[in-house]
Amino acid sequence: MRNRRRGKVLEAAIFRGVWRELAETGYVNFSIERVAARAGTSKPVIYRRWPTRARLVYAALRANRSVLSSKAPDTGTVRGDLLVILRHISEMVDELSPEVIFGLIAELLHERDSSERDSSERDLPERDSSLFAEVQEHNAKIMTEILTRGVQRGEIVAERLTPRLVALPFDLVRYQLIVLQQPLSAQDTEEIVDRIFLPLVRAD
Repeated sequence: MRNRRRGKVLEAAIFRGVWRELAETGYVNFSIERVAARAGTSKPVIYRRWPTRARLVYAALRANRSVLSSKAPDTGTVRGDLLVILRHISEMVDELSPEVIFGLIAELLHERDSSERDSSERDLPERDSSLFAEVQEHNAKIMTEILTRGVQRGEIVAERLTPRLVALPFDLVRYQLIVLQQPLSAQDTEEIVDRIFLPLVRAD
């Protein structure tokens, strides 16, 4: 009888199944049932940990892509740090295909909207517990770490860092991927950093 896998061993097998499924079927036709078969486990095992395919795919991305790690890059300049992040996003889109990224983000937005409607219908206090909110919190944490170092180095003016400005680089990326449905080119990343974001927050 085959030994039952647990913990990190089973998780790694599931994530390998996610990558193979995305590569072969894309996001729209992505099947948790087929991921379970690829990993040699069952759907209930996966659903207990990741209740939606968006959460499963995002977990696999975080496990395999440094751009989604909990630690911000540290190149010595805010510009360098932001370019590293945006270039990693561009590489991730190219590797997975724009269709996968578009599909994932669209599903995150749908989950967020459904959560908001459910809370409203049940007269619950407004609290966004969606994966989209989790992604936003992750992005804000990374940006705050980068910009705090920039303030300490004298690159950035702290008083200019409103929540809207801190979110701006990722908001522009999301606009390009979802609204324009275009991948990020090297020219796009440099324009976001050099011509849009830094002039708004940089010390003169």
